[in-house]
Amino acid sequence: MDGYRAFWDGQKLYTKSGNLFSVPNQFTQSFPRDVCLDGELWTDYANFSNLSSIYRKSNELDENQELESWQNVKFCVFDTPMHPGCYPERHSFASDSISGCGPNICMIPIQQCLGVDHLQANLQQVHTKKGEGLMLYHPTSPYISGRTNNLLKVKLYEEEDVKFISC
Repeated sequence: MDGYRAFWDGQKLYTKSGNLFSVPNQFTQSFPRDVCLDGELWTDYANFSNLSSIYRKSNELDENQELESWQNVKFCVFDTPMHPGCYPERHSFASDSISGCGPNICMIPIQQCLGVDHLQANLQQVHTKKGEGLMLYHPTSPYISGRTNNLLKVKLYEEEDVKFISC
């Protein structure tokens, strides 16, 4: 996926750095209350610039235009931070929690990795769709906020974090 990481606290959506996401109230009105969810705001593969444009222009639009612009945005859930248990249990709880919550919230499916060949085949499928990569969760890990070796992002290419000092 290539979207905006988002956290639902049961009432509002937040960025991964803890800032409030400004989204139309109608977008989250069907989300489950009193359940924390971890996921990503997403529109489609290779469409991050469109999502970014929707988010940036939201405040410039009237309510109907804003709602229309958010029509194809989804909150794609992959975990529930406050639920105890290992990853498959948390994923199942999150899936049950959003069942019937409407078209703008969905669960990211999971599958067990059966080895390197299986991983490479799935990674190639995602790459063909212009996806960013795959997330590998350790199945017995508890939820850990921030970077952890129990959750790894696998891509077909290496990337590095850089810091621009000046241009």
